[in-house]
Amino acid sequence: MMRALVAGLTLALASTGAAAAMPLVALVADVEGTEVTDLLTPYAILAESGAVEVKVVAADRRPARLMPGVAWVAPQATFAELRRPDVIIVPALHRSDDPTLLAWLREQAKAGVRIMSICNGGVVLANAGLLDGRQATLHWWSIDKVRKDYPKVAWRRDMRWISDGQVTTTAGISASSPASLSLLRELAGDEAMRATAARLGLPAPDPRHNGEDFRLTFKGASRVVLNQAAFWNRQDVGVPLSPGFDELAFGTVLDGWSRTYRSEAWAAGPASATSRHGLTIYRHKTPPERFDRMANLPAQRPMETLFGQIQAAYGPTTARFVALQFEHPWGAVTAW
Repeated sequence: MMRALVAGLTLALASTGAAAAMPLVALVADVEGTEVTDLLTPYAILAESGAVEVKVVAADRRPARLMPGVAWVAPQATFAELRRPDVIIVPALHRSDDPTLLAWLREQAKAGVRIMSICNGGVVLANAGLLDGRQATLHWWSIDKVRKDYPKVAWRRDMRWISDGQVTTTAGISASSPASLSLLRELAGDEAMRATAARLGLPAPDPRHNGEDFRLTFKGASRVVLNQAAFWNRQDVGVPLSPGFDELAFGTVLDGWSRTYRSEAWAAGPASATSRHGLTIYRHKTPPERFDRMANLPAQRPMETLFGQIQAAYGPTTARFVALQFEHPWGAVTAW
C-alpha cells in the first residue's frame, strides 16, 4: 500500500515537473484590432501539440477585436500577470506603435526572450527597434514602404520566414502556419511537429518563397473596384461559433470571407464560446437578423478549402484576390 502511494506521488510530481517545464509562448492581442489568422493559427498549432503552453496576452483583460471580420477574443493573461515567456509572437496589430507594448517587447528581448512576428507584426518589431541590423521579411504589400521607413533593416522577399538571432519574422498571413510548425519543431522536436501537422491536415513547413510573385495588377484592382461598387449585392456571412470550435478553421474562414470586398464575416451563434483549446471568442451583441450565407469550417487544409468556397460563390478572380491578400500561392496564380 505504502509502495503504491509513493509510486503515485512520484508520478504526480514528475507530471507536474513536466508541465512546468513546457515552453511558454505568449501571443499578443491588441484591443483595437488583431489580425485573426495571425493570432489563431499559431495558437491552434501550438496548443494542439500538447508540448507547448500558449497564452493570448494583452495590456489588460478587455476583449480584443479580431480583424477583419466581426468577433472579439478574451485575453488569457495580461503582460503584468504573465510569467517570463520563452517566446512572444506578435501578429499584425491595428496599432503598431503602442508605447506600452513596445516597452514590454524591449524588456522581454533584453531578458533573452525569443520574439517572433507574423505578417505585418514585423512593423511592431521595427518600431520597437528589434529589427535594426537584422534580416527580416513582411507582407508583400508593405515591404516596399518599410524599406523607406526602416532603412536599418535588411528586408527580404525570398523566404516565408527568417530567423536572425533571437528574432523571427514571416511573410504574409498564410506564412503563419509553416512558421508556427517550424517554431514547434524547435521547441518540442520534429516528431511532435509532424504529429501535430498530421492531426491538423497541414503540410510540413517549407521556407521557400518568392515574394516577387505577389503583386496587384490591373485585373485584380478592377475586381476590387467592381466588388466594392456592387454595394447592393454585399453579403453578411455567418461563421459558426460553438463550444469546442476549431480555432484554425474559424480564424481562416472569418478572415477570408471578410477580404472579398463582397462580404463581411461575423461570428454567429451564442454570445460567446470556448474553443477546443480554451480560447473564448465573443460575437457582436447585435448580429444581423439573418445571414445571407453560412460558411463551413473546413476539417482539413482550411485555406485551400476556403479559397475554393469563395471561388464557387464569387468566381475565380475574387478567390485569387483573397489568396493574394493571404500571400498564398493558391491555384499557382499569384501575380495577376
